Formats: sequence, structure tokens, C-alpha cells
Amino acid sequence: MVSRRIYFTIAVIIFIIFFLFLFSVVTLEIWNDYNKNSYVKDVNQLPGKNDAYQGATQSQESAERMAVYIGDTEGTIGNMVKAWALYSKRVLKTYASIAEFGESKDIETQGADRPKMIIIDPSGVNWDDSSAAQSLEKRVKSGMNLVFCSLPDADTIEKNPSLRRLLGIRKITAKSTTVAGTHLYGGFLLGGEMIYRTEDAKENRKKQDMDLTCPWYHLASGTRVYMKGVPKDKSIQSKDFPPIIWEKSFETASVFAVNGTYMEDVTGLGLLSAMEAKTKVYTIYPVVNAQNLIVANYPGMAAENSKEMMRRYSQSMKHVMRDIIWPTIIAAQYRNPLGLSCMMTPQFDYADKNKPDQDLFIYFMKLLNEQGAEAGISAITVSHTPIEQKLREDQAFIQRALPDYPFTSLYAGKLDQATVEDALKQDILKDARTVVKNYDGDSEILGYATDTVTEQQTVADGLKYTYRQDFRTKSLETALGYSSVLIDVTQAAYPQDNSDDTWEDIARDMSWDLEYYWKNFKAFSGTNVSDCDERIRNFLMLDYKDWQEGSTIHLKISDYQGSVWFILRTHNKKIKEIQGGDWEEIESDAFLIKARQEHVTITLKPADGFQYIYR
Repeated sequence: MVSRRIYFTIAVIIFIIFFLFLFSVVTLEIWNDYNKNSYVKDVNQLPGKNDAYQGATQSQESAERMAVYIGDTEGTIGNMVKAWALYSKRVLKTYASIAEFGESKDIETQGADRPKMIIIDPSGVNWDDSSAAQSLEKRVKSGMNLVFCSLPDADTIEKNPSLRRLLGIRKITAKSTTVAGTHLYGGFLLGGEMIYRTEDAKENRKKQDMDLTCPWYHLASGTRVYMKGVPKDKSIQSKDFPPIIWEKSFETASVFAVNGTYMEDVTGLGLLSAMEAKTKVYTIYPVVNAQNLIVANYPGMAAENSKEMMRRYSQSMKHVMRDIIWPTIIAAQYRNPLGLSCMMTPQFDYADKNKPDQDLFIYFMKLLNEQGAEAGISAITVSHTPIEQKLREDQAFIQRALPDYPFTSLYAGKLDQATVEDALKQDILKDARTVVKNYDGDSEILGYATDTVTEQQTVADGLKYTYRQDFRTKSLETALGYSSVLIDVTQAAYPQDNSDDTWEDIARDMSWDLEYYWKNFKAFSGTNVSDCDERIRNFLMLDYKDWQEGSTIHLKISDYQGSVWFILRTHNKKIKEIQGGDWEEIESDAFLIKARQEHVTITLKPADGFQYIYR
């Protein structure tokens, strides 16, 4: 039998637990300032398009960061190279042909004024003229590194000994072969080694989209391979695998070659940054340092598409959004380093009579604020409602539920520039500072949508993540310290197929993919889109110069406006100390530098073990 004393003690403990639980709930409710948007700022007072770095005004002091591009400046490779030069703050001189470059004064320059890298689009070169390859050989002998963004066809290479010698190709095993996958070696792109191949046929159908058909070359001595094809024949030794990306070293410079189409989109940004790092004792360059998880068209707040929702889930749209989708999103977000932004759509179909639920809107605003996530607005509908009408209806609904709440971000999907500009004129977006768009294949993924509003593109599909997307992600983390993953909930709210797939089927791999493929990028910050906006503005505006004195690297930042980040890549050297900033190791020989003032000094320890010879 329980004594009165024990009974009283138990009652007191239960009361205390109940009080603490109730107190925490009440406190959380009181402190939840979901009705305020801390990211609201006067965009006219922020750095804008006119403040962004302009390569043409680069000072003579930074002539070390000069590059030459030979090829069509308006083609896909040309646009990629221009974006790389803009983001890495360098002077880019362009020439339509090797002959035109040979006639320029850049050939005659010496020392620090000589271009350190020549980037070539081989499709615009007449390789039947033997003088083209011979001219490039002379540039290598004079100390200029070459990058072949793709290769001439195998027939052209076969009959051109000078070109084969320049590329380090000993023989052609096959003019075309199809491999089972690709093997990216560590130490080139950030993120480490990755084999883009699986024995699981179902998994392979979902993820395999790398370039698998290419010529098969055997390389000469003095070459170093960074990515190979993996043949279907398992008896072939690794050293004989078809090379895809490699470096041929000469006494005075290096030649890099890409056997495929990987330089024709934004992936080329990181490949160029990685190649440059291989040619220098150290390299340091600015990055955005932002990783975003964009959940687009979520949450929806209207009881719409009820027949389909009941068929697939036996629940209404409201319950699907709240009880099925939200738990999977938040669980995935906890397991990866990305910051969360939800681009809400009060309703998907503006042509029906189903109106959004104000209580559900408040519920989600509180949830998002508790998780430190940003609430943005989506411009997408399934009813093809004009953008102005859609946003006016959204404004009327939100004003009734949460008067005067300001949105600072817009999800525009694939909308064209004119439509985006019309959207930004609406009252609901009067405080907008950034626009999120889907990746469109262009290499300028960060920039300005208007003079005062930035644009940032998503670069990966979190629901259908593939090997090519991962290769692109590694490249962008290398070049910009940036990644942005899109999860579009429209696929669950308004499915376009007749299957019985539910959200659980659609998002089956989402959490695992986000955890596994981003596990090596934890040094970079997880941001929401307005945080990212601020970093993009500072990144686009800054200019810098760097130099080395003994074991100390000096970094001088022009127009310093607050914290900015750089990637420092060394070779078997660690950081001893830093003044004017902080550092964090990304991986071996790669560091994230946060500059806290305009002049930063980084002192390195002596190299451990093998040291690469740089030219």
C-alpha cells in the first residue's frame, strides 16, 4: 500500500513535470515571432547590380589572375568561361582563333603580366592546319597552362602527331567505347572520391546519366588522371581504364584535357578552379559559402484536388501537407547541412472555388519560424492564372490572416524574365530581395534579376538526384562553395501520372541522398535564401589580391563590407595561424577562410611528405 508521503511525492513530481511541459509550450508560443520577417531590409541600401565586380576594371596589380579564352564567346563553353572569370575575379581576354591570339600582344608579355591559363574550345579550331597544335606547343614551352574544354574527334587526333603529343595521348585503343560508369578520384574536386556506378539495375536506371560513350585513349608517361571511365569488362585493369579528365605535365607548364561534355555547363566552373589549383603552389579565391534546401510550392493551404488526394492518401490536401509531407521534410533537413526555405503557395488552382485556410497558414508560419526556416512565396500555379492575379489573391488572403507580413523571397521556377519583373511589381513582393529559379543550363547561376534583386538558381533535384547532378554539385562546391537543392511538392499535390505513387514513393531516396552526398560539405554554411542573398551580394561585389611572403599568404580585400569567405587550397601544407579571419578545414589541403577584416594573413606550416612540383 502506498503511503501518504510517497503519494504526495509522486503527485508533486507529476505536477512539476506538467508545469514544466505547459510552461515550455506557453513560452514557445510567446517567443514565436512568426508575424515578423527579420530579413526585411531596404534593398536600395544593399549592394546592387551596379556595385558588382566588373572584370574590365581589374587593376594592373592583379594581372596574375589573367586568363585567355580561344573560341566562340557566345557558345555554351564560352559562356561558362566568362562566368568563371566573373566569379573568380579575373581578367579574361578572348580570341576567336589561335591565329588571332598569336598576333596579340599577350604573346609578347613576360613575367607577371603573361596569361597563366589558356582555355580552348577545340570545336572552333581548324586542326587540319598543323600549325594550330604547334602554336599551342610554343605557349606551353613559354610557361602557359592549357585547358582543352573538350577534344577534337578521334579521327582528327589520330592523324595529328603534334596534337597527340600536346595532349599526352600515346595511342587510340578505340574511337568509341561505352563504359559502365565513371570514377572520380579524390584531391581534384572538393567532396572526395566517388564512383558513379552501381550493380543494382533499378538504382542504375534512376541515377546513371553521366557521359558513358567516349573515345578510349592510352596516355603517355607524365600524365595524371583525375577521372576515368569504368569499363563493363571487369577483367580490365584500372590503369587501362579510358581516361576522361587528365593532366599532361611538361617541364614548363601543364595541359589539361576533358574527354566529354562536362565543360559545357555550370560543371565547368569547378573543373577550371580545380585545374588552376593543380598548377600553383597555393590558390585562394572567393566563394559564397551557402547551401540551400528549397521546398517549392509548400505548404499549400486549400482543400483542393480532393478526389486525387483521397485516392492516393485517403486524406485531404490539408492533412497530406501537415501530417505526411512535413515530417519527411524536417527529418531530412535534420540529417544534412543545408538550410531550409519553404516557398508557399496558398493554393495551387486559382480557377476552382476552394480557398486557403487561414488557421493552417498561421500553423505553418509558426512551424517554420520554430525551425529557423524562411517562408517565401511561390509564383507557380496549376491553373495558368496570370501572375498578377495570382499574387493579388495571395496578398488578400495573407493580409486577412497576418496583416502586413512582408515576403523577401520569390520562387519563380522556370518563369521568363519579363514575368518575374511583373511579379516583383506586386505589393506582396515590395520587400523582395531575391528570386529563386530552376537551373536553366546557363553557367551564370548567381546574379541579379533586377538592379536591386538578386537571382539564385537551384542546381539539383532532391527528389530525383542523379550522378550527373552530384558531379555538378561537387563542381559548384569547389568553385563557389554553393549548392541549392529543389524539392517541388507539386508532384505530390497535383500528380501528372496515373500511377498510385504517394509522397512516400516520390521522396523515398530524398533523406538518404541529402545526407550521403553532402556529408563532405559540412564546413560550408546552411542558409535560407535571404541569408544566401546577402552572401551573394557581398561575393559579387568584392575584389581582392593575394601574395605570398615566405610561409605567409596575404589577402587584401577591396570594398570590404562584412564577412566574406574564400577557399584556400594548398598541397601538403596546413594552416599554422591566421590573423584577421577564421578558418575551417574542408578536407585535406583545402580550407574555408572567413575574412573578418580587409587584410588577412595566413601562415602555413611546412609541407608534410611528398610535395608536388608546380610550374
